[in-house]
Amino acid sequence: MIKAVVFDMDGVLVNSEPENLRILKEFMMENEVEPSDEFLASLIGTSYDVTCEKSAELMGKDWTMEAFREGYEAYDLQHPYDYGKVLNPQVKETLDWLKEHEYRIALASSSPIRLIYKMLEECGLEKYFEVITSGENFDESKPNPEIYLHTIEKLGLQPSECMAVEDSVYGIEAALRAGMEVCAYRDYEYDIDQSAADHIVDHMLDIINYL
Repeated sequence: MIKAVVFDMDGVLVNSEPENLRILKEFMMENEVEPSDEFLASLIGTSYDVTCEKSAELMGKDWTMEAFREGYEAYDLQHPYDYGKVLNPQVKETLDWLKEHEYRIALASSSPIRLIYKMLEECGLEKYFEVITSGENFDESKPNPEIYLHTIEKLGLQPSECMAVEDSVYGIEAALRAGMEVCAYRDYEYDIDQSAADHIVDHMLDIINYL
């Protein structure tokens, strides 16, 4: 019996991935490297550290991961966007339904904690999440299941009592490896293979059909 729903952030609660990848591409192009669409798509679902590591490799030998991260973070802070404008449809309605029916709600995202709280504030979602976990607190990011296992432990539940809502290949794999049921929020932009998920939904409210 499912007692808790654990949401990913980027691509699930908010359609932020196009904005994140746009900012990353602009920063790299300002430094005379143009990443391919395939390269950018390969970063979906990875942690901030992995994004910086892979991007630094693409930039060339003159760039260390630390140098790339410092420059990219500064550029990112100078080019903010409003998460409220990319909130996915039916998110608040779904969270309200879950609370009304006494499901526990958590968030497990590979994004830095500062961006998670920025999203929650700008989207007005602060009141919904009992447990909030950032991938920056772990040595390995998704598809390693550690972020989900930690979140489940904080909830005091068993993996079989929790359903993850994910969009990326890495996120789906991480949740499955943690022993969770997985519902994928269908991707229409990046041709992500979501076939490993237990369920795939086109609309956020549809997840309640699997609880």
